[in-house]
Amino acid sequence: MKYLILGLGFVATHVAEYLSSYGEVVVTYRHLNPVKEVYANALKEKGVKLVKVDPLEENISGLVKDADAVINLVGEISGDEETLRRANVEVPTKVAKTVAKENPRAVMVHLSGMLGMTGNVRPEEKHCEGVAPTTTFERTKCEGEKAIREAGVNAAILRPGLIYGKYGAHVQFVTMYKFAKRGFVPAIGFLFSSISANSVARIIRAVVEERPKFTYFYATECEPVKVDKFFEAMARALRKRYVKIPIPKSLAKAYLPADIRNLLKYDGSRFDCSKAKSYDKSLEFDEREVEENAKFLKSLDERGILIPT
Repeated sequence: MKYLILGLGFVATHVAEYLSSYGEVVVTYRHLNPVKEVYANALKEKGVKLVKVDPLEENISGLVKDADAVINLVGEISGDEETLRRANVEVPTKVAKTVAKENPRAVMVHLSGMLGMTGNVRPEEKHCEGVAPTTTFERTKCEGEKAIREAGVNAAILRPGLIYGKYGAHVQFVTMYKFAKRGFVPAIGFLFSSISANSVARIIRAVVEERPKFTYFYATECEPVKVDKFFEAMARALRKRYVKIPIPKSLAKAYLPADIRNLLKYDGSRFDCSKAKSYDKSLEFDEREVEENAKFLKSLDERGILIPT
């Protein structure tokens, strides 16, 4: 099996490491910062090939032609409308059209996101009908999904909650690490639907093996997790004695990073996990991955490259 992964981030690093045991893996990137260099070196040790290419500005036909599975992990959760549209709409649109033209036998897997529905949420019967996107992120994610459907490719669209894992260096994880490092665990009480990057990797492999015509589903663990658990697991991994300090949700909303604030509307919501569970029987909160994440971030900190990525 030949896998093409577009985008080098922490999720891609987990997915590529896992898939490297099952076939040839190529990962594309636009640029490297010090954290992405760490990702790149880890993948090279696994025999993964890295290719520098901008999927919008350069020709990706050759890469797509040679792949059995094209996995789009390019995406943005924050930024201005142009940034979000470029990553969440224009990239999946071009990738899907390229797959349709150059390699229609391939399976395309696309990592999308939540589309605005809250409460007890199941996938809509007709794709993207009845969803309630209100933010630019949600609207662009829905547009990207529609573009893939309209391209007519064999595709699976995953809608994850909060993705976490060893290599996580997004601002929310760096923020959690900095609190844990100081022995401070905010008791906020927010409940988020989450999923480990390792589970995402296992689901992607299973989906590719199934070769669906077109499917879309929520990729989350079955029970929401208190955000407090992330802080606590990181503090334990760092061997820090910590103090839990209750913080009103209203105060937390005012001071949390924007990337986390955007998720607050989903506090307490539950997403149908049945499809994800069918692909990954071990789908459940993995505290060990959070602990490994704290150790990874500590290693970046000690090297002076703790850069939100």
